[in-house]
Amino acid sequence: MDLTALLLRIAARRPHVLVVAVPGATGSRLALEAALARRGWPIATGPADADVLAVAGTPGPGLAAVVDAVWEQVPGPRARIEVQPPADVDERLDAASALLADVEHQRTEVVGGNEGHHGGHAVHGGHGTHDGPAEHGDHAGHPEHHDHAEHGGEAGGDHAGHGGGHHHGHGGTVAGLPMAELGPDRDGLTLDRLHIPLGPLLPDWPAGLVVRVTLQGDVIQEAAAEVLDAGHAVPFGWPSAAARELDGLARFLGVAGWPSAAGEARRLRDAFLAGERVSAGVAGLLRRIRRSRTLRRLIRGIPAGPADVAALLATKLAAIEAALPVDSRPGASPAPWRGGRTPVPPEPGDLADLLVGAELAAARLIVAVLDPDIDRAAAGTGAGHG
Repeated sequence: MDLTALLLRIAARRPHVLVVAVPGATGSRLALEAALARRGWPIATGPADADVLAVAGTPGPGLAAVVDAVWEQVPGPRARIEVQPPADVDERLDAASALLADVEHQRTEVVGGNEGHHGGHAVHGGHGTHDGPAEHGDHAGHPEHHDHAEHGGEAGGDHAGHGGGHHHGHGGTVAGLPMAELGPDRDGLTLDRLHIPLGPLLPDWPAGLVVRVTLQGDVIQEAAAEVLDAGHAVPFGWPSAAARELDGLARFLGVAGWPSAAGEARRLRDAFLAGERVSAGVAGLLRRIRRSRTLRRLIRGIPAGPADVAALLATKLAAIEAALPVDSRPGASPAPWRGGRTPVPPEPGDLADLLVGAELAAARLIVAVLDPDIDRAAAGTGAGHG
């Protein structure tokens, strides 16, 4: 018996899938997440945890380079797929499972290494230009893509002393990581400033969003946001406000470290979109969230612009209740999408402003509760705050 083949078949039964969502491909992402839930396949939290890299939608050139870099970090055995029409999701997942169990394919991946990954994972439908990845960390959301792209060298002797005028205000990089520089804080003191990107590929993070922050200590002093390949995005038409809010609630609960509640929110979202009766389930989930002392302690006192995270979460829960169908009979139609909601999701530029003054540890919670509507963001939006 070929032990390798046996182990690959076992691994292919329940692979961990890293989902990468492309702006505007919300329908493909929803179909992918629903299919993974039906199959009982776990969603991976990063490249090291993944067996399958599943890209929902077709990335543009900016996001494609990031996806390639993430793919290089996925250990074998591995498979890569691209889900475009939502109806194809099961076919793509079956193909990924077959690739994982394919001994010859996996051996080719090992022999070919990274240089062969474009030809070795032909399951996806083609993802356009791959301009070559830059240097990336765990989630490949590092600033070399834009602000620092011209720094081809890594902290070599040329950068010692930082005397070159081409640094554009940062202290160079070491192994692809930006170094701190000195700058005045709001009290006039001169302190280290560190530039860190958040996104574009993080668990439960808005698709394609990159927020570049400047830190002094652990406080965000400046922030600028953009959506990669925003010009390629097509706004997704949510059929109901409740489903949109449940989707955002699931991401918030995931960031807050409550995976069981996040999974329940996704299940209710999918059932709601399928036209099933979910009012009782949603009411139970909201009651569970409101009664959680741990969650209250976690988010209490975290500012998010003029409000705080706890108040924004309360508003989100109320919005879900308001959007539920009044008719609670089985099969009742979801409430129609009315083109707005409370609170109105911020644009990426406004989101960056709301992060200034927050602690870095709270930044992802703030982004999650604000739940920016990336699909509707104008192409090329971005803003900063000094």
